[in-house]
Amino acid sequence: MEKQNKKIIGVDIGGTAIKFALMDTQGKIEKKWSISTNISEKGRFIPAEIGSSIYRSIDKDTLKEIEGIGIGVPGAISSDGETVVRAVNLDWAQLPLKKIIKHELGIEACLLNDANAAALGEMWKAAARGRKNLLFVTLGTGVGGGIILNGEVLNGCHSAGGEIGHIPIRSNENRLCGCGGRNCLETFASANGLVLSMRIKLEQLNESWPAITPPIIFEKAAQNDEAAKEVLNEFLTVLAQALAGIMNTIDVEEIIIGGGLSEAGASLLDPLKEKLENYVFPQIRNHFSLKKALLGNDAGVYGAAYSYLLKNAV
Repeated sequence: MEKQNKKIIGVDIGGTAIKFALMDTQGKIEKKWSISTNISEKGRFIPAEIGSSIYRSIDKDTLKEIEGIGIGVPGAISSDGETVVRAVNLDWAQLPLKKIIKHELGIEACLLNDANAAALGEMWKAAARGRKNLLFVTLGTGVGGGIILNGEVLNGCHSAGGEIGHIPIRSNENRLCGCGGRNCLETFASANGLVLSMRIKLEQLNESWPAITPPIIFEKAAQNDEAAKEVLNEFLTVLAQALAGIMNTIDVEEIIIGGGLSEAGASLLDPLKEKLENYVFPQIRNHFSLKKALLGNDAGVYGAAYSYLLKNAV
């Protein structure tokens, strides 16, 4: 088989949808599709449904050209890359997904955390192209992260590398995190955390808004609403201090911001960069970039596929 005919599949498993992309080894996508995530009965049907969807969506001749499948999972992956240690939203624990997928399709697979997959995707094809050391941050309903050092994902000894959303924050509040901890970064610096902070502030002022969403908070702050400005400033301070702590530890060249909150664009990135410059170590100051992620929903499938390429040198 000629090398140029080799294909790989990137799979990004989400809580509501599973995204697929068939591409060549240079990352040119030939086909994309998705299916709903079936989380019934502790997600036991998902592996088989991934296999059957691939069989339905790709013709037999193309299937023969597929070298492997990279799969991004919303949870922790064992250090050997064989097992999903825990994926809360899918109700998975100690699931030997790599073995199951190989049994379903007869094709080699590799597993990685979904945030790590998105980080690799941005490194391979988008905002961090050409970089080998970066911090990828997702600001959505929670806060996720992926750390890439010397071109390799930092998974950690306990499959918890890059779990930046659970950095403990010093606060007089007592916010419960989904991990069971208190005052984790994501309870303050996520979309949910930002909305909660705004709600608390308005209650203190005995004020109310018809709706409280991150875009509304950014819009109100831009209109010089003092409460919104104060809440947004505190949000940015907490986030910048946490990210500066990471930067001062791993000293990477770039931070990529993804997730729903990144859609605020310069209203988020410019003040965040300014605060970061105040908190990072002097040797790092003015020597790193902060960018918005570019791949959106495709980051995970690109990164999952690229992870397979890295591990198998296709």
